[in-house]
Amino acid sequence: MDERQSSTGMDGEVDAGPTEDRGPDVHAGPGAAGSLDADRIDFMLGAVGMARGRDVRIGQAAVGLAVGDEIELRQSTVRVALARESVRLETAAAATVIGGHVDVGPRAAVAVLIARHVEGDVRPLLDWRGAAVFGAVFALVGAIVGRRAPRKRGPRRHRA
Repeated sequence: MDERQSSTGMDGEVDAGPTEDRGPDVHAGPGAAGSLDADRIDFMLGAVGMARGRDVRIGQAAVGLAVGDEIELRQSTVRVALARESVRLETAAAATVIGGHVDVGPRAAVAVLIARHVEGDVRPLLDWRGAAVFGAVFALVGAIVGRRAPRKRGPRRHRA
């Protein structure tokens, strides 16, 4: 079994084990990492481009992409969180969350949420009614602009 653990600087990558089983746990921070890949990730105070693991715990950090079976974010921001099982947000902000079970705690905000089961007081940026109105207005404006725009015609061909 390959047992390697390396860490590099601000733009670098933290690789915590072989790809087959992801190897040992990663406890990191404060600082920044390009990516973290391990069974269990505990990252506090910093920034991560991508965190991928079975159990991902992020606190007081900014994350581009979090992928795992279970993800927990406390006082953090994430652009995209993808979880097979559950996502828990406490005083956190997320652009997109996709998971089986999502628990949105107090003072947490999610723009796009896709889940089988959702707990907490969630106020999405756009719900199904808003999406329907947006689609109807977009179609109407498209139809009006399409009628008024001059049509370009190709070169005329003369028949002999």
